[in-house]
Amino acid sequence: MGKLVLYYDDVSPPVRSCMLLIKMLELDVEYKFVDLFRGGQLDKAFIDLNPNHTVPTLVHDELVITDSHLILMHLCEKFEKDSESEKLWPQEYGERIRVMNMLFFECSVLFRRDSEFLSGIVRGGFASVDLPLHERKLLEAYSMLESYLRRHKYMAGDYMTIADISIVTTLSTVNLMFPIAVGAADKWPLLNDWFARMQALPVYHINQTGLEKLRVVIERIGRFKFPTTSETAKLEAKTEGEDVAEEQADAKNLGNVEENK
Repeated sequence: MGKLVLYYDDVSPPVRSCMLLIKMLELDVEYKFVDLFRGGQLDKAFIDLNPNHTVPTLVHDELVITDSHLILMHLCEKFEKDSESEKLWPQEYGERIRVMNMLFFECSVLFRRDSEFLSGIVRGGFASVDLPLHERKLLEAYSMLESYLRRHKYMAGDYMTIADISIVTTLSTVNLMFPIAVGAADKWPLLNDWFARMQALPVYHINQTGLEKLRVVIERIGRFKFPTTSETAKLEAKTEGEDVAEEQADAKNLGNVEENK
């Protein structure tokens, strides 16, 4: 096996998906931390490596891969054991298409809506965000996922694939603000069950570690108490000049995170 190097900051959901898979495949990877909150992604050496200055970035011998979904596919293609009957990256063409369909859903719908919400906070703070609008869009994504799960036990079939790994890291981020459990009984029972199964994975703590880092950052930006619904959101006034400056700096850095999928 050639040398694997992952450039990462685990506040990023896509980074966490790659870290989960690396652990599941028991790969020997060198991790190089790119501090998004200190502009590490803008260092010249990193831009020379990845002109898009995003994480995750995987270097495998001569390959430089800068999209999390492709990293997941590449790692499985190269290192998933042939003896596995239920593959994270299936061999059959139709099954692969179903997995890719859900990977594209993650990036074009779920992550995009999450990113738009957090980007709005970055631009104008919590007070300027149309919380009910973003809640509606994100809960609609929950309902879409619930519909997919009516077809099969996991996102792309009857067993777990990299589609589930990719989706759970972003979904868990949205869940910080709009908990799935609130609508579990009548709206998203299948999604809630799937989420519980993913959280029960032996490697899930890897996702939780980065998730908690992000929670602290978001709370620090806006003195924001995470709501169960939009009606219970608490937006506290910013009164001290130093606090405002600190929150603006954190908001700018959160923008770096959102831009660095």
